[in-house]
Amino acid sequence: MNASVKKWFFLIFCGALLALGPLPAQSDPLDPYIQAAKKEGAVRIGVTLRAKVFGKPAGELYIAAFQKRYPFLKVTFKRIGGARERERIITEMIAGSVAYDVAVASETMIPTLKQGNLPRVADWRQLGVSEVLTHKENVGIYHRTMIFGIGYNRDLIPDEAAQAFTWETCTDPKWKGKTAMDDRPRHLNRLFRPDAWGREKTLDHARRWAANKPAVESSRSTAATKLMAGAYHMICGMPRDQIRDLQVFGENKNIGIVYPEPVPVGKGDVIFVPDKARHANAGMVFLAWTATNEAQKILDDINFTGHPSFEGTESNSILKNKQISYATWEDSLHADEDLAEILQAMGIPVVRAKKKK
Repeated sequence: MNASVKKWFFLIFCGALLALGPLPAQSDPLDPYIQAAKKEGAVRIGVTLRAKVFGKPAGELYIAAFQKRYPFLKVTFKRIGGARERERIITEMIAGSVAYDVAVASETMIPTLKQGNLPRVADWRQLGVSEVLTHKENVGIYHRTMIFGIGYNRDLIPDEAAQAFTWETCTDPKWKGKTAMDDRPRHLNRLFRPDAWGREKTLDHARRWAANKPAVESSRSTAATKLMAGAYHMICGMPRDQIRDLQVFGENKNIGIVYPEPVPVGKGDVIFVPDKARHANAGMVFLAWTATNEAQKILDDINFTGHPSFEGTESNSILKNKQISYATWEDSLHADEDLAEILQAMGIPVVRAKKKK
């Protein structure tokens, strides 16, 4: 085919396109939910965020950003706290009382949600949610990603020394009697799995850590306050948000945190839309919004739990070029049993974890 003929074919093709008119814009899969949410006009949100921290706006800013994005929704927000409050709300749902359009659960509670047919299941990835935030069985979205490190008292340990810390630092006899740990060392849950350290290495580490006589704390906030006061030199397996809350909102300069490799990163809470929610479509819109760059950036600024895969977040910056051990959906299937074995290896009574059958 010579150049002249090609030119004519091109002109005919372009003419045909012009005759067809402009191509229709690709529709957003979330649009039907947005349109239905406009008719609902409201959404009731119950997630684990504090409206204020040390008297300064925190969760309020997060909710305000969502309200600005979807001004046609009247937003009601209430903080849902720990396991007991979550379990109470789930029990009420099973009984038929649904107080929230967006609710929160620990991942270990998912079997109860499924058994009661409580969540509205949706293909969240089709609605634009990143796979890293999508529960494998589509019951909801992960919220408040937990990053674990070693918190330390800067008056007792210089920053330069802390930068060289590894997880083995926690077992170093140099620090015997000077460290603390959570009674649920969830960072070891992640390292316990075969794709990380594995069972044998983790249990060996746990035994050597126990020989260093760490204090055992049942409250992370209490432990962080004691660290700040100098009761401990360091706390191994400390969630990032506990330290950053005190640094940023509490304006405390005498505590720091470092992130030894591999850096354990948990999945966080699961937020979901109850199937019988009054404003279920608005709830769906909120969940999809939480997985946007805008929401993850705000979440990281006010709760220090943004997912590190999102560019522009502090968590992304601090973990860049580090070896990260990301939690998987399968982790939750073994979480309580693995934790029981870890605690037993340390000689710590298993109080809040189920014993392995």
